[in-house]
Amino acid sequence: MWHGYFGIENLNLNDNQRAELVAALRALGPASHPQPACLCHWRTRLDGQAALFEALFNKDSISIDAFKQRLGAIFGISWVTIGHSVNMVTFDSLPTAIVTFSRSGTDYLRVAFFGYSGGEDRPAWAESGDECRAYLALYASQWETADA
Repeated sequence: MWHGYFGIENLNLNDNQRAELVAALRALGPASHPQPACLCHWRTRLDGQAALFEALFNKDSISIDAFKQRLGAIFGISWVTIGHSVNMVTFDSLPTAIVTFSRSGTDYLRVAFFGYSGGEDRPAWAESGDECRAYLALYASQWETADA
C-alpha cells in the first residue's frame, strides 16, 4: 500500500470520457479506514479539467501500466495501443513523473505521480504531499479563487 498524491489533467478527453475516468479514480483507495486521510479524496481545478487525488492506494494501481490498463478498460480499447511519454519535474525536492498518455498520435491525459519517479521505492506520504503542495503553489492561479 502507498499513501500519496497524484494528479490528472485532461488534454483531449470529451466530457463523458473525463467523467468516467474521474468516477473510476474516485473509487480508488480503501472503502473504509479509521484514518480519514487514507480514504480517497480529491480537489478539482477551477476549470474542471484537472484533479488531485490523495488516498492509501494499492501501490500496483498507481503506475504507468496500471493507468494504461484502467484507460483501456474504461474506454473499451486495448491498453497496449496506448502510448506514453515521461517528463521528470521537481516541484519541491523529489522528482515527479509527469506522464502523458496518447493514442494514434493524440495526447489525451496527463498524470503526475507526486514525488514518485518509477521503480519499487515510493515517497513517504509527507514527501508526496510536499511535492503536491509545491505544485499547487506554483499554479495557484489555476486552483484558487481570488477570495480563497
